[in-house]
Amino acid sequence: DRPAFRNVVVNGLVLAEDGKKMSKRLKNYPDPSLILEKYGADALRLYMMKSPAVHGEELRFTERYLVEDMRAVLLPLWNAYQFFTSYANIDGFNPSHWKNAPAVAKRPRIDQWILALLRETELSVHQEMEAYELANVFPHLARFLENLTNWYIRLNRSRYWEAKGESFSEDKLSAYATLFEVLDRFGMLLAPYLPYFAEYLHSALHPNQTHSHLG
Repeated sequence: DRPAFRNVVVNGLVLAEDGKKMSKRLKNYPDPSLILEKYGADALRLYMMKSPAVHGEELRFTERYLVEDMRAVLLPLWNAYQFFTSYANIDGFNPSHWKNAPAVAKRPRIDQWILALLRETELSVHQEMEAYELANVFPHLARFLENLTNWYIRLNRSRYWEAKGESFSEDKLSAYATLFEVLDRFGMLLAPYLPYFAEYLHSALHPNQTHSHLG
């Protein structure tokens, strides 16, 4: 005496690049195993979850857009992670230092800005996901990634160049702590879209006691 479900998620049809239905007879589709081997499961998942299919529309599958997604999303993400770990390992920064960083209210305004933007993104993503509006999620993630890589990291590079000493200055520790927290939290937010990368990022940022280096 009640509905069998509360929400229905409807996807559009995934067609071959020529617009025809994918068919074993026509062989008009790429080998899935080769796609996964060449691009990875995360790239394929990202491509599908931000495609017209999530809007309930037809999708003409093409590798070209898969490559574009990798360049626009996965590569900047990897570069942000590599930037952080490269300097963190040189300076000996590890997650325990994060707890000793100045309170957010005492950090530079640019640190406060990126953390506030992350919180805003988290709230927007959770709201869209809970409403099953999956097609509306990625724009929030893309906007934050753009601000993180093209503004925050680019404008803060010099804060990591301070000469290595016995201890971190408050500004340098604030920079490390902020970027560490941002990557950690944003990685969890990305998990439904990029589960393998998110798992790798979490493991790299939280190494075992036996490892002295991040990543």
